[in-house]
Amino acid sequence: MRLALRRDRGCTAGRHADGALLALAMAAATAACEMASTAGAPLRETLPNGAVLVRYPSLPAIDSVGPEVTEAQVDLRIGTLDGNDPNYIFGDIRGVQAAGDGTIYVLDYQAVEVRAYSRDGEHLRTVVRQGEGPGEISRANGILLSGDTLLWINDHWKRQIIGVDPAGNEVRRFDNPVPNSRYIWTGTFDDRGRYWRLYREYYRYFDLSTGRSDSVYMGATGGRSYVQTSGTGQVRYHIPFVASPINIVQPSGGLWHAHTASYRLSRTRENGDTVVVIEAVVPVHPVTAEDRAAYVQLVVDVGPGERRSAEAAAELIPDVKPILESFFVDDEGRLWVERATPNDVPPFYDLFSQGGDYLGSVRLAFEPRLYSKVTVQHGNLYTWVVDELDTPFVVRAPVS
Repeated sequence: MRLALRRDRGCTAGRHADGALLALAMAAATAACEMASTAGAPLRETLPNGAVLVRYPSLPAIDSVGPEVTEAQVDLRIGTLDGNDPNYIFGDIRGVQAAGDGTIYVLDYQAVEVRAYSRDGEHLRTVVRQGEGPGEISRANGILLSGDTLLWINDHWKRQIIGVDPAGNEVRRFDNPVPNSRYIWTGTFDDRGRYWRLYREYYRYFDLSTGRSDSVYMGATGGRSYVQTSGTGQVRYHIPFVASPINIVQPSGGLWHAHTASYRLSRTRENGDTVVVIEAVVPVHPVTAEDRAAYVQLVVDVGPGERRSAEAAAELIPDVKPILESFFVDDEGRLWVERATPNDVPPFYDLFSQGGDYLGSVRLAFEPRLYSKVTVQHGNLYTWVVDELDTPFVVRAPVS
């Protein structure tokens, strides 16, 4: 199913109606518009600093249906549990990227290689393998495709970022200015050829053409946790439902900022000047007694003697759950805002232009694997899932 993006063209009656017929047609058209749209007309105002504030009185509910909400269905699945061809068996997927011709690149962390597949899911070649030579990697936890001609791989063992062409020939290599210790690489490149990565309170960038590095201050990080010490060591427990800041790079220039406690996003220039602010009214969900009890039980299952500490930590859980989960920018510059949803509800995204115009919403008809990365390239959403045996598969879903 294709995403029906909402356009700001309005709803109008036919021009050839006249008199009472015209009035009736216009009334019917207006009613149809009101029934079709659940986002509500945005309220726009210019702030004293010149930034534009766009407020949406409502957005579609995560369980709603209608012309503004599309359910993204999988139309391609790559992978198998077993078989004679190891090129279709994945051990630990850490990245999926797609080129304009439909070629799909998949990084398998366990196999230490990047494979290329056709738009129909047929294995074409292995682009990168483990090794010490040019275009080879020691271990990698993420890939990024720049245009259709340069594939960047983060070799976190060597602390280097390697760029190869579609055939696997090395084009560029540089030391990672900000080491990545996360499960999946979180670096990105902007349209000016600068490499960015968030490190604590700063977004640091490295200009590949000049070798210049600099940082943009993002503010204090969020999240809360506590450490339980025992005779065998320490265990860190994160306290759930604690809201935190989110910051990402807008490749065309500037950054997006949000805090998961509210539906408020802002786009700023690198100097901190705000350009656009998006606000929306969405439901707030309370943290229940069952949620707190489930957290205590989770800790107790790991350490049976930690009930008292777990119950004390449960008192630190906020009264309401975060509203936002994450966001990212696709290859067309659109902002995908993921709302926080219950564990049994698939991800739900609201789409906005760089100027704050609401473009529609997308509900996934499947559940990506925990900690997987979702990307949207050339009109398709790519990520990976697992089956009941925890076997990973690459999936593609059309979204435009």
